Amino acid sequence: MAKPNANYGKGIFRRRIFVRGEPGIVTVELEDGNHGFRVRLEHDGEVVTDIKVDAVRYPFNTCPEAITPLRRIVGFPLCGDAQALRDRAVPGENCTHMFDMTALAIAHVGQENAVLDYLMAVEDQGEAPARVEVHCNGQIVHAWRVKDHQIVFPSALAGKPMMRGFHAWASHAFNAPELQAAIALQRAYFVAQSRRYDFDPPEANPGIGDGMPQGSCYTYNHGAVERAQRRAGTVRDFTHTPEKLLRFEP
Repeated sequence: MAKPNANYGKGIFRRRIFVRGEPGIVTVELEDGNHGFRVRLEHDGEVVTDIKVDAVRYPFNTCPEAITPLRRIVGFPLCGDAQALRDRAVPGENCTHMFDMTALAIAHVGQENAVLDYLMAVEDQGEAPARVEVHCNGQIVHAWRVKDHQIVFPSALAGKPMMRGFHAWASHAFNAPELQAAIALQRAYFVAQSRRYDFDPPEANPGIGDGMPQGSCYTYNHGAVERAQRRAGTVRDFTHTPEKLLRFEP
């Protein structure tokens, strides 16, 4: 079992996602303290024709294997909705981050001249509520204060959950661009909780010891979790260096 991180409470979890389209192709890049991925989605204007993933940095040796279930998306009609995508690909059988990046890419098809640049920041929680924010293309979209996984500010959202149940209320509260940014922020908030723990030495913290529910993601499924070994040297702290996000430095 991972031990508490002695430095938790002094930092900020940061994540950046960059989406760009061109004819027949959408690329998505993601980097945060725990992950670095590039996704390239190819299409013919009607269906997904190919999906490629460059797994640059990831926590477990099993993570790159998740490209196999992700390839179920090849042939998916671009007019399909979010539920149809989830039914086809089954998020719990995929890498959460690869799946989310692919969903973003599909939503971006047809917007070849548009770029989306999301920057998320999640403060470590202390006695006061944590600041949780997302910017898109330099403009702030959501600025919340969160305590014990519930929003406390703004007052209109007070009591709304940031973990289980988030999508149920957010899908009714926001329009499409705001919802997309809110989902990106919620994912960042979820991953930010890993800052609470110290996973060194990695050999003492295999995936099966995390206690995550079956189907939380590809690695936490039977057949993978028993083989999932944590990789050394994969955690970064971008508290004071947000400009380094998406450089994918060693």
